[in-house]
Amino acid sequence: MLMTITELDAINQILSAIGSDPVMSLEDNLDIDIVNARRLLKETSRHIQRQGWDFNKTTRKLTPDEDTHYIAWDDTIITLSSSDGNTYVKRGEWIYNMTDGTYEFPKPIEVTIIYGVDFDDLPDCFKEYITAKTALDFQSRYFGDTTVSQDLQLAMQMAYQDIVNYDLNMSNTNMLNVAGVSEVLQRT
Repeated sequence: MLMTITELDAINQILSAIGSDPVMSLEDNLDIDIVNARRLLKETSRHIQRQGWDFNKTTRKLTPDEDTHYIAWDDTIITLSSSDGNTYVKRGEWIYNMTDGTYEFPKPIEVTIIYGVDFDDLPDCFKEYITAKTALDFQSRYFGDTTVSQDLQLAMQMAYQDIVNYDLNMSNTNMLNVAGVSEVLQRT
């Protein structure tokens, strides 16, 4: 049975980029290459997810607590932006209104949130891309073989094409809605 890539699979692909042997488990493994590969995988995943994709970007209405009028911060939020013109940021465990200088919200707020998604919960094409990019970066930092880097660069480009196709397939894209096309159609 074909299964999607796991974090262990990703780490083993990254380690193979520097010629290291695969590992059977990530639990309690203190090998420096494994620790560095996991750290870099998380950094790369966060960086790519920060762009906001259909699987981690959403618009939400956040409701303040009835007693305190505070809104609790969710640690899975990578980016939060408001639709009301205010600037909201994390301060401690709460959302803080930078514009008004307060933690208190008299009513719910509508925000666009980009969430950080665990590696194992990502769409498969994103797992592949993040793994390929991490392997290239890891190999460049710790090994530096230009021939291997070229092969990894090609794998990363192919994986990037997959995420672009995924994004196009998931969005409701219609060529007739593009400004230049619709103007031409109106002339006929």
